[in-house]
Amino acid sequence: MKKLMIFFLISFVLAVLNGYFFNYINDTYLHFDVDYNKSQNISKNELNFIAVFVAPFIETFIFQYLPYLILSKWIRLNNKAFCIIIMSIIFASMHYYNWFYITMTFFGGIILNNFYIYYHKQIPHYSFILTVLFHMLFNLYGFLFIM
Repeated sequence: MKKLMIFFLISFVLAVLNGYFFNYINDTYLHFDVDYNKSQNISKNELNFIAVFVAPFIETFIFQYLPYLILSKWIRLNNKAFCIIIMSIIFASMHYYNWFYITMTFFGGIILNNFYIYYHKQIPHYSFILTVLFHMLFNLYGFLFIM
């Protein structure tokens, strides 16, 4: 149990550092607009609610659960690193605000997909909900301390 908690904490710290690193690069050199709600007809509070409480369930199902099921069970791809990269490409490709955000979410996807596969191997019945909780905490952290 202690090993699982340590892995959770290390993964979370890496995800936060990934976010700070890419935000620093953007703020210092690139200056991409980070207001991704311009074309949508929902308020910032509604968007944050969706990002923290709804999106993690949907994204975990679409970008971790289904791809890993297809890659590992149907295609029988046993290379964990290759699965993580494919799943991360899929995850990043759906976050297409700009090329820099796609890059950032690719590396975040590597952390998230490694997290999912690690817990899928350790405690398979809880890997989905643990990944959802991890994603929720990360999005909440971004909402509270980054935005």
